[in-house]
Amino acid sequence: MHPIRRRAGAAVAALAAFAALSPLTAPAAPAGAAAREPAEAGGLLVVQANLQEAVRPADAAETADLDTFVDRLTAAAPAPPDALLLTEVLGPGARHVAARLGDATGERYQVAVAPGDSPYLPDGAVRESAIVVNADTVRTVGTPGFHRVQSEDQAYAVVETRARPVLRAPLVSAHVAGSPAPAAEALAGFLAERHPARAGTPQVDVLGGDFRAGRCAEPVAYLAIGCAPAPFWDALTAQRAYRDTAYERGAEPWSAYRTYLFARGDVRDGYVDAAYRRELPDARACKEAFDRGEGASAPPECRGTYYADQPFSFARLAAPPPTATAVVPGRAEMSRCELGERVGDAVALVANYTAEPVTREVTAAADAPLAVSPAAATLQVPAGQARAARLSLTAAADTPPGEYPVRVRVGDEAFTVPVTVTPECTEPRVYATSWHSGSEPERAVDGDPNTFWHSEYVPVTPLPQSLTLNLGAVRQVDRVTYQPRVDGNLNGTILQYKVYVSADGREFTEVAAGTWDRDARLKTASFAAAGARYVRLEAHTASGGSYASAAEVTAG
Repeated sequence: MHPIRRRAGAAVAALAAFAALSPLTAPAAPAGAAAREPAEAGGLLVVQANLQEAVRPADAAETADLDTFVDRLTAAAPAPPDALLLTEVLGPGARHVAARLGDATGERYQVAVAPGDSPYLPDGAVRESAIVVNADTVRTVGTPGFHRVQSEDQAYAVVETRARPVLRAPLVSAHVAGSPAPAAEALAGFLAERHPARAGTPQVDVLGGDFRAGRCAEPVAYLAIGCAPAPFWDALTAQRAYRDTAYERGAEPWSAYRTYLFARGDVRDGYVDAAYRRELPDARACKEAFDRGEGASAPPECRGTYYADQPFSFARLAAPPPTATAVVPGRAEMSRCELGERVGDAVALVANYTAEPVTREVTAAADAPLAVSPAAATLQVPAGQARAARLSLTAAADTPPGEYPVRVRVGDEAFTVPVTVTPECTEPRVYATSWHSGSEPERAVDGDPNTFWHSEYVPVTPLPQSLTLNLGAVRQVDRVTYQPRVDGNLNGTILQYKVYVSADGREFTEVAAGTWDRDARLKTASFAAAGARYVRLEAHTASGGSYASAAEVTAG
């Protein structure tokens, strides 16, 4: 008997939590049932974690954070994991995790592949990823090893379940050193070429690790479910039909993470240690003490909680069906407002694992006071790829708090997404029609003239471009002040402009228009006083090209 099995109630609770995350998850096991499901029902349970234990010798020698990781993992997992994909870890750390996990579960964990005692190789490359397997539930096939991508060696292994029917899983534990997009292509290509599926043996390809980039193209803290994807994420999920397990099954798919567990197959369940960020909101403060190998002297809130600055995740995986559908998120929350209206989104996904293209119709509906659009869409999915339809959710800012259903049908499958309207609704201080990474709109309202907003210029987004200020409440305004860049570069300085005001964020009225001089002096647009909560400055021509910039913009 191992602790996970002895804690049958906790295991059932974890499975029930999974079921609440997505309408596709299997129902929780009945009370008293064994924690481990047979392989044909439960698939392969794979863990991904960046342990940050590779670079500093003192940090690598400090194992308290590794113990905390194992403790949190065994408390959350519904069964002993079958495989762990670990990054930023050396051989001693991987062996410590295997031993500690074996003690906690009573099962035999072995290091399939791991670096030595240093991440640095004689040829200048880096090796800091490992794979740990449960020898009681899977066997290693062939010889595990490392595959070099962008001067960093990525650990790989192939495992098969001991239970029948056999499920085969080529695994890669990746720590991307360079550009994420070509690395993702190289790793997915390596799995496809070196470990193709075998006739008669179900297979799920698994790629987990740290890609050092967020899921969305724009580096923001809150990731819209249907945001424009980062190139590496699109290359894997759309072009290769890998499924981001935390995105599809995690509790907070809108959170910004840089570690991923991708699977080209069926995602039965998924979990992200999302509570970690709530329990330890500033993991980096703890990291300094552990980096020095002084975990015992870390702040009290760190000890027994800290293990890394990114949460671990795990998923229960199986071989891909001919087509897989999902609606993300399984449970939505409308706690954000934009221009006086509550907003949210969902995505309907179709992955096609057949050799022929498929078409799926998507329909969506919601009862008042919620609205969803579009009401219908068509997904045409090429063979071996995946496609998604974004659904926009809206409601009035003063919608009564509560839970409201959104009904989505993808082909013949029906989903219901519970949407929680929260009592509060947070709203940005400023909006922009576009921005370049590092020059976000918030920089135009931060009170610092040395920072600035700049509209997107890679590629160029044509004028007009605008900034819209959120004043927080309706008040009388009669002017807008505009401070161009003060760094000696007048690119984007607004010349011809228009000013609009709105009380509700939906109907805007033009109140001023004119032309400013091409210089860095503070500029003002005056107009008859009007009641407004939102004030928009729109650039129609600007210095230097078809883009706009602003160091500071105010309204009063």
